[in-house]
Amino acid sequence: MSLVTYVAGRLVQSAMLVLLVITLGFFLMRLAPGDPVLYLYGAQNMSAETLANIRRQWGLDAPVWQQYLTHLAHLLRGDLGYSQINQQPVGTMLRRIVPNTLLLMIPSLVLATTLGVLLGVAASRRLNSWGDYLISAVSMVGYSTPPFWLGIVFIVIFASGLRWLPTQGMSTLGGAAHGLAGALDVAAHMVLPLGVLVWWYLAAFARLTRASMLEESRKPYLMTARMKGLSEFRVVYRHALRNAARPVVTILGLHLGTMFAGAVMTEVVFAWPGMGRLTFNAIIQHDYPVVLGVFTVIGVAVVLANLAADLLYAVLDPRIRYA
Repeated sequence: MSLVTYVAGRLVQSAMLVLLVITLGFFLMRLAPGDPVLYLYGAQNMSAETLANIRRQWGLDAPVWQQYLTHLAHLLRGDLGYSQINQQPVGTMLRRIVPNTLLLMIPSLVLATTLGVLLGVAASRRLNSWGDYLISAVSMVGYSTPPFWLGIVFIVIFASGLRWLPTQGMSTLGGAAHGLAGALDVAAHMVLPLGVLVWWYLAAFARLTRASMLEESRKPYLMTARMKGLSEFRVVYRHALRNAARPVVTILGLHLGTMFAGAVMTEVVFAWPGMGRLTFNAIIQHDYPVVLGVFTVIGVAVVLANLAADLLYAVLDPRIRYA
C-alpha cells in the first residue's frame, strides 16, 4: 500500500465518521427531554397557538427527516444554528470563547505531555527503584484525583487561604484589559486551572509511557543497538521511545480532539469562560442549538485529531502503511 493510498483511505473513513457524528448528534438532541420553547416562553402564560407559531418559526414542527436535511444544508454553509435563548448565532458564540478554551488547554497538554513522557521514561529506566515507585505512586494518585475536587482544594488553599492567586474568572473586574498588565492578570488567573489540568493529564501520560517503554525494553533490537556502540541516550530516546510512542500518540490524539470542549467541570469550578462552561450552561438552559453546535465541533475535532494520529503512526512506524 502506498502512502497516497493510505492517506486517501483514512480521509474517506474520516469523512464517513464526521457524517456519523453529525447524524448521531442531531437525533440525540431530538430525543433529549424537555421543550426549548416551553423553557423559554412557558412561564409567560402564552397561548398554545402562540407557542405553536414559535415552534413553526424555529422549524420544530417539520418532520424529523426534513429537519435533519435542513441541518445538513446549514452545516455545509458553515451555519451551526441560532440560539434563541442567547439571541445570537451559535457560530458567533463559539468563535468568541474557543480562544479562551485553547488558551487554557494547549499549554496544559504541552506541559503534561512533555513532563509525563520524561517522567515515564525515567521510571522505566530505573525499574523497582525509589524513583520508579515515587513516580508511579504520584501518577496513580494524580490519575485517580477528580479534577473538580482538586480545583476546589486549590481554591481553598491558594486563593482563599494563602491569597496568592485569584479565585475565579479569566481577568480581574476593572483591571487592565490590554498590554503587559492585562497579560499578567490573565496568566495569574490561569495558574490554578492550568495546574489542575496538567496534574491530571501528566499522570495519564507518565503511566502510559512507563508501561510502553517497559514493553519495548524487552525487545532484542535494543540489545543490537547497544552492541553497535550507540549511546544509551540514542538507544532510549531515538529507538525505544519512538516505537513506544504509538499508545502515547493515540491518547494525545483523543485529548487534542476533546480539548475544544475544555475540561467542563474545571471551567465551571474556576468560572473560566470557555466551551466547557458554555456547554454546561446550555444543558441547564435546554439550549439545544448550542449543545448540538458544540457536539458537532467536538466530534469533528476528535475525528480530525485521530486522522492526524493515524498519519503520524505512518511516520513513526512505516510498517503501518503496508499492514
